[in-house]
Amino acid sequence: MEEIVTILSTREWAIAIWGTGFFVWMLTQREIRKSLWNVIKILLGKNLRYFFLIIALYVAGITMIFYQLPFWNNIYLKDIILWLIFSGISYCVNSIIKGDAEHLKSTVKDNFRVIVIFEYFIGTFTFKFWIEMLIIPVITILILMNVVAESEEKYRRVHKLIDIVLACIGWYMLWGAANVGLKEYKELNAINTLVSFMIPIVYTILILPLEFGLEIYSDYEQVFVRMKFRDNQDKKIQRKHRWRVIRTCKLSLRKILLFRKEYVNKMYGLMSEETFDNIMREFKEESDK
Repeated sequence: MEEIVTILSTREWAIAIWGTGFFVWMLTQREIRKSLWNVIKILLGKNLRYFFLIIALYVAGITMIFYQLPFWNNIYLKDIILWLIFSGISYCVNSIIKGDAEHLKSTVKDNFRVIVIFEYFIGTFTFKFWIEMLIIPVITILILMNVVAESEEKYRRVHKLIDIVLACIGWYMLWGAANVGLKEYKELNAINTLVSFMIPIVYTILILPLEFGLEIYSDYEQVFVRMKFRDNQDKKIQRKHRWRVIRTCKLSLRKILLFRKEYVNKMYGLMSEETFDNIMREFKEESDK
């Protein structure tokens, strides 16, 4: 029992308790229950099941590689699972939604900003349980109030005030986390602490190839769906045209997006092969500039 308690940090236990309480409250509301059930049915749909499975298998593959390293400890699994649920999946979803090369660059940049390092540091070293139980609802309420205040011009002063309060809380938490970190460095395994701190950063970088692959797949799928309505109805010709597009665009997100936006609309059902060749030739000339 003690191992189960200690596997989660005090902050994670506080979030779990508050989250469970909020979830139970939602279940008491009929309309929310209906909406929640609809969301669950969507998440369990065939396409999303495969999507989540691919991400899980990819992360599992990375973890199996780390498992072979001499410093591996099973306690890291908790940090990896939490990262996957709260960060990894959202990164992959965003890569499909945004569907451009800049998204990958921004992901790397965002994860090496000083403020993000602070967030990882604060998340690694937590306070006593009762303090965390107080901090979680206070910060949540302040953030929600700040979102509302930011959206209305008349609440601009309130927005600035809340920003100052949140900044003060953040610096206090950083100072407290530093003290906890120094104490843990002396009393606990420094390697485990360092690895737990680095897991979100390392996994965010290592998942970039998967994000890129999902972007490529999603963009090609959108291109082919649009081509289907404007291409020859002969399946053999459709496959031929699709392979031609793939050979031309390859793994270039820029080229795929350019073809989707500018050249799919130039296709039509009764066009000749010569017309399609001209479209592809024009596209290649522009995309190679």
